Amino acid sequence: MKGWKATSAGIVGVSLLAATAAYASGAGGHEAGLPWKDFFLRLMNFAIMVAILVKLLKKPVANFFSSRRENIQRLLTELEEKKKEAEAKASEYQAKLAVLDKETQKILAEYIQEGEAERDKIIQAAEKQAQYIKEQARLAIQQEIKAAKESLQEEIAELSVSAAEDLLRKNIRPEDQDRLIDEFITKAVEAK
Repeated sequence: MKGWKATSAGIVGVSLLAATAAYASGAGGHEAGLPWKDFFLRLMNFAIMVAILVKLLKKPVANFFSSRRENIQRLLTELEEKKKEAEAKASEYQAKLAVLDKETQKILAEYIQEGEAERDKIIQAAEKQAQYIKEQARLAIQQEIKAAKESLQEEIAELSVSAAEDLLRKNIRPEDQDRLIDEFITKAVEAK
């Protein structure tokens, strides 16, 4: 800020000198030919003005450019640091994404494995249940067959007894009846 004040003051001063010189040179008479004196005075005026400008503006301009260079360098350094930080964050996020992808694949594989294990358990349970049902059905069929055989045997026995009674009634004679009674009594007495 200081440099700009000095630069502004120098420019105003030089402008006043130039205006004064221009006014002074315009007041003289006109000579024929080249006015060397006027040219020399103007040249001296210009040289003095340039020297004053250089003297006044040298330090502020140098300060301005050096501070500007320092600001630009600092800004570039900050931008480099921010770029490095951004690259580090980007690589960190890439690593996290890679880990997340691996975790996702791992979890997915675990769920698939658990699903297959659960499916196998369900299939085994269903096979056991089917085997149990088959066994129960086989036992029920065997019991039904056994009951049917027994029922059939009882019916055959009843029919046989009935047929034998009928046959005996038709074919038995009174002397066969006496003989059977005697045999029955003899067996009963012996059994005691």
